[in-house]
Amino acid sequence: MRTTPHTGARLLSRLFLERIAPSLVLVIALAGSTTIGRAQGCVAIKQMDGSEVCSLDGHTLSNPDKWSFSVNYEHFRSHRHFIGSDQEFQRYPQGSEVINVVNEVDGVLTYNVDPRDDVYIDVPYFNATRSSLYEHDHVNRYVTHGIGLGDIRVGAERWLRNPLYAPANNVALGVAVSTPTGKSNVKDYFHEPGGVVYHNVDQSIQPGMGVWGFAVTGRAYQRLTSRASLYASAFYLFNPAQTNGTRTQSPVTSVTAYNSAYDEYQMRAGVNYLLTSKYTFTGSLGIRVEGVPGTDVFGGDAGFRRPGYVESIEPGLSLSPTPHDTFTLAVPYAFRRDRTLSYADKLAGTHGDAAFADYLINVSYTHGW
Repeated sequence: MRTTPHTGARLLSRLFLERIAPSLVLVIALAGSTTIGRAQGCVAIKQMDGSEVCSLDGHTLSNPDKWSFSVNYEHFRSHRHFIGSDQEFQRYPQGSEVINVVNEVDGVLTYNVDPRDDVYIDVPYFNATRSSLYEHDHVNRYVTHGIGLGDIRVGAERWLRNPLYAPANNVALGVAVSTPTGKSNVKDYFHEPGGVVYHNVDQSIQPGMGVWGFAVTGRAYQRLTSRASLYASAFYLFNPAQTNGTRTQSPVTSVTAYNSAYDEYQMRAGVNYLLTSKYTFTGSLGIRVEGVPGTDVFGGDAGFRRPGYVESIEPGLSLSPTPHDTFTLAVPYAFRRDRTLSYADKLAGTHGDAAFADYLINVSYTHGW
């Protein structure tokens, strides 16, 4: 049979979608996981990626539900201080560590337009406390609170191939808009040496970013055997604004007079294994990477921020007792934490610190209909 230019183009396109693209996304995600990481605690990640705790694979992509609703819960307690990758062990006998306790719940409503395309809305609720000495009278430990609605995100995603006919591998790409629905200027009482004052709480426990942003997302899977598959996902949130107008305690003429509107990122990659086909009980093990960069892709870098990352090993479990219900659990445990240099650090020739958590608890439930 003679191959026409159009036939050749279709063959090349099919080869890319079926073989090259999934492998390329997985390679990029796996390679990236060695250099960027998870941000927790004083390094303030406000957005989850909105995807399942245990990533999708070919076993779970044949559900015909048009609608689904997910509730995702995340909890962590950060208290280990780092400058760069060096831990400040002296903080604990001194009792001077800053302790953040964060609980975030995301509700995600998804409409599957067809097997390849979906649209969703992600509504987060943020509840955090922060206790410290240095923000108060340097003698007694007091607690401040950051509670409220987070930044609602609306997005769409498209699988490059129809998942119903692509059990072996596939890639999904998406875009989203982040809206400034969460408050970035929540206030509380601070017990300072001169008396009690009422001002903005720390950036790390503010529920929202306070600016418009946009995100790009990607997911991929590659079947290895009838039970095992690779997965990868990536998320990057761009916040083009330089600052969000929320005042810090620095002088108004300082480069850190206002909180920065910083970018955020996350990558996950690993292996899923179908433990038993009864209830589709699946285990996963992967690398979770997440952080705040020191400089943004768009916009300026002035303002106060604590950039940094954590690299975590992420074991997980997923259980589907019915075709329409899925429960997932993951507990990423950090093996590397690094508080990197901010723009303000570079200008001043200093290197600020940040507190990180040892582990996270992530639980989710999804119902489709």
